[in-house]
Amino acid sequence: MIQNSRPIDSPGTGKTVTIVEAIIQLTKKNDNIRILACTPSNSAADLIASRLIGSFRTDELFRMYAPSKDIKEVPDALRAYSYYCEDGSSRPCFSIPSMATMMNYRVVVSTLISASIPSGIGIPRGHFSHIIIDEAGQATEPEAFVSIKTLADPKTNIVLSGDPKQLGPIIRSGIATKLGLELSYIERIMARPSYDQSAGHGRRHVFLLVYLFVAN
Repeated sequence: MIQNSRPIDSPGTGKTVTIVEAIIQLTKKNDNIRILACTPSNSAADLIASRLIGSFRTDELFRMYAPSKDIKEVPDALRAYSYYCEDGSSRPCFSIPSMATMMNYRVVVSTLISASIPSGIGIPRGHFSHIIIDEAGQATEPEAFVSIKTLADPKTNIVLSGDPKQLGPIIRSGIATKLGLELSYIERIMARPSYDQSAGHGRRHVFLLVYLFVAN
């Protein structure tokens, strides 16, 4: 989890900028680094991918879209970093290249739900050294766990970036609300004693996580 030194309830604290810079620095440091960056929405994923374009070639960065995504809604600059299939055998749509090609990308950016695709084509757990979830405060816990449960192994670095004091997950089901799905994964974790900032333990723990993330 990455926190900013500004008040936790203030918007625009630079969390996404920090994530983008961390991705760039990690991949520069180690050629074996493979990163899956996920967000709850396509717009947030597009923002991350757009900010990474200047640092990665098209064979290093992949913006993964769901087949249902309309190509007209995709920024022009990101089309070269995605895979649009229009070979005439079926309806043109976004798809993914071969598993070998997928495993060669340094960074893959997707929504939380589309993050299930790599596992579905056979990419093994642990392939991604880092799984980063941006805007984690707006994601439901099941959404956050799509990538974690399908692609992480004991050595995978999991990074949650978000603000539990801002807008949380939007839940339209009364039953889901009663079952606690309005509480995001990051908010549930931040409520645990380990992250109690008033006692000081949480602040040290968060800074330690940031240090470990950068060091790895």
